[in-house]
Amino acid sequence: MKKKTEARLKGSMLTVGFYSAKSPLIWRFDLDRNHSFTLSLQGEEGDWELGVATPKGDFISIAHFDEREDAEDALVKVEKSLASKWGGTALVLKVVALVALVAVGIVLAVGLYGFIVSQQPSSSAVGKAGAPAQMRDGVPLSADDVLQPPR
Repeated sequence: MKKKTEARLKGSMLTVGFYSAKSPLIWRFDLDRNHSFTLSLQGEEGDWELGVATPKGDFISIAHFDEREDAEDALVKVEKSLASKWGGTALVLKVVALVALVAVGIVLAVGLYGFIVSQQPSSSAVGKAGAPAQMRDGVPLSADDVLQPPR
C-alpha cells in the first residue's frame, strides 16, 4: 500500500505528495521565497482543507480530505519534513549556546580565583626581602633596621 502522504525537503524546496486527498496531488513550496507562513487545517466532518495561512491572514488551500485522520497525517508529515530543515539550525544554536556557557564559566572561575587570591593575607615586600625578625605591624623601626640585608 502506498503512503497516504510523502514529504521531502531538498535544499529550500519542499515537495509533498498528498495521495489520500480528494484529488491526489503533488505540491511544491519554495521556503526561500516564503519566509513566514503557517500551515493549518480547517474544515468540518467530511471536508477538511490543509492550507497555508499568510502573515496577512489569507488562507490558501493546498489539499482537500474526506477524513480528518488523513488531513492530520498530511499535516504531521509536512511538519516533520520542515523540522528536519530547521533541526540542523537548532543543533548549531545548541552548540553556540554550549560554547557561550563554557566561556562564561571560565570567566567566572578566573574572576572567583582572582577574588580569593586577593583576599589572602599577603606579606609586604620588606618581609619578603628578609626583614629583621623583630619587625611587627604597627611597631616603628628605624630605616637602618628595615634596610638591613637578609641574615
